[in-house]
Amino acid sequence: MIVWMSMVRYSVIIPAYNEERTIERALFETRDAFRGFNEPFEIIVVDDGSRDGTIKVVESLRESVPESVLIKHEQNQGKGAAVRTGVAASRGEYFVFLDADLATHPKEFSKCIPLFATHDIVIGSRQMPGSLIVESQPAHRVLAGRLFNQAIRNYLKIPLIDTQCGFKAFRASVAKSLFADMSTTGWVFDVELLGRALKSGLKVAEIPVSWKNGAESRVKFGDAWRIIQELRAVKQRLN
Repeated sequence: MIVWMSMVRYSVIIPAYNEERTIERALFETRDAFRGFNEPFEIIVVDDGSRDGTIKVVESLRESVPESVLIKHEQNQGKGAAVRTGVAASRGEYFVFLDADLATHPKEFSKCIPLFATHDIVIGSRQMPGSLIVESQPAHRVLAGRLFNQAIRNYLKIPLIDTQCGFKAFRASVAKSLFADMSTTGWVFDVELLGRALKSGLKVAEIPVSWKNGAESRVKFGDAWRIIQELRAVKQRLN
């Protein structure tokens, strides 16, 4: 049974695509972390057209995780679309999205709370001083990620160190409209999101986080041309 609370302080959004093996841990550890903040919260799992048993696992845990809410996409639409769906359904004053493999653990949200006194958005970074890489990606993926972020700074003029860490938190009152207007639904949706935020004058803070390489990335080198095209489209939208 899902408990609907009249007031929700925090909404946690977990986009999920074929996460049958990881979603149970994600729900339990997110539940435990946010119960520690002593504020009402909800965990919104957006199943993005999974073809495995992800939905069955989430539904089987409703009594154990009464804060959970399940939303289903009939077809796979991309991570950006799943996050946008979760944001639209969220009821919290603040919301955060994170990956189902908990590459960045939900307990890292404790670092965001004091920063909301002066910032609208707080994003995790794997490259800032103080970041801890518990388990690294293969060297070629680390290099590709750094080159990608350098390209974002030079090509799109987004002065952030790590746009692609899957841990980002927002003040709902100013950030929900960013998602409603977002066009990108795939892997680079973070870039459009952060570009829109900065152009809107929102204050973005980066924080060092502990990060552990989780499930194998679904982004392949064969996707490079598609990603370049998406970045060109994002640049046009931002301009």
